[in-house]
Amino acid sequence: MTPLKDDGMAKPVMPQSRSGPDAEASGPTDAAAAGVDPSSTHNSQHQPFGAELEPVLLSACHQRLSAVNWFRTDWQRGGALTGYATYIDDSGQPQPVVVKLPVPPGERQWLERLQAADNVVPKLYAHGETLGGYDLAWVVMERMAHGPLGSAWGGKEFDLLVQTAGRFYAAAQAYPVTTTPPKRDWDRIFHHAREQVHRHNLAQEQRWSKALKKAHRKLKKWLAVWDHRPVDQWCHGDLHLGNAMTRLPPPQGPAVLIDFAVVHPGHWVEDAVYFEHLYWSRPDRLGGRKFCKAIAHERKQHGVKVDPDWSRLASVMRALFAMSTPVMLEQVGDPRHVHAALEVLEREVE
Repeated sequence: MTPLKDDGMAKPVMPQSRSGPDAEASGPTDAAAAGVDPSSTHNSQHQPFGAELEPVLLSACHQRLSAVNWFRTDWQRGGALTGYATYIDDSGQPQPVVVKLPVPPGERQWLERLQAADNVVPKLYAHGETLGGYDLAWVVMERMAHGPLGSAWGGKEFDLLVQTAGRFYAAAQAYPVTTTPPKRDWDRIFHHAREQVHRHNLAQEQRWSKALKKAHRKLKKWLAVWDHRPVDQWCHGDLHLGNAMTRLPPPQGPAVLIDFAVVHPGHWVEDAVYFEHLYWSRPDRLGGRKFCKAIAHERKQHGVKVDPDWSRLASVMRALFAMSTPVMLEQVGDPRHVHAALEVLEREVE
């Protein structure tokens, strides 16, 4: 993961495990896929263990993979490693690739599942569930030339993200949902939020207290709506500009998505409102775009169902996001975002 420039937006994180900040905030994205120079991010005090497994990896790739330039960034955790290499494709041509190990099994699965879809994911050249006798999922995939999406696209970055999200939803519906969506304890989150407002002497404390009091009166009704939403569809789970890249230089597209570690069953408004809320403090960046409406339109264009009450679900999701902001003060430290979340909550409770 690599930090990106600060464009005045916060780094909000979902109450569930999420990594997705705005690509133009100082938050993470995929450094390897983005083509970041490893020499600028390498942790010189760490000797990558991937080098020890490299002979096994080369064998698993039938010697089509070159030596790997391994690196580990300061923001990577655990044993995750990334490397650059060259892979000889089926036509005998060398291709620049990114090697990642380990990867979450779900991410490898979705990269594989979506290969047949046009412009949804990078090309996957090789992958596996084990390596050297270890349960160690790994991938060798196309190294995207440009991105992540950002201001270099002159506003088109938002349209490109909407379009690739639509392609993802269309392709993902080929795989029926057989598991239950992650569930958050919103009652507990509410009480924690109220405690945090007082504990941190939050700016506009009285307004927060008043808004949360009104939210508590509406919470049961909100959850009745939310808990009965259709959850027979796949969400990307981390939809933001930092997880979309292009093969062609700005402002061209199309874009493809990366990072499928938290794909999960749910409702598409989760992705849409998640992205939208990254810009609550800077709505001007969206250029008047209504992101939820744009996603709904794109789904229709691909023949993917859009239930008629999606706008009500989006409203509830905004309220829940805004209500939970005080819980995430350590991650969402930007006062502008906290203030914008308060204004959203005040609108939703009236």
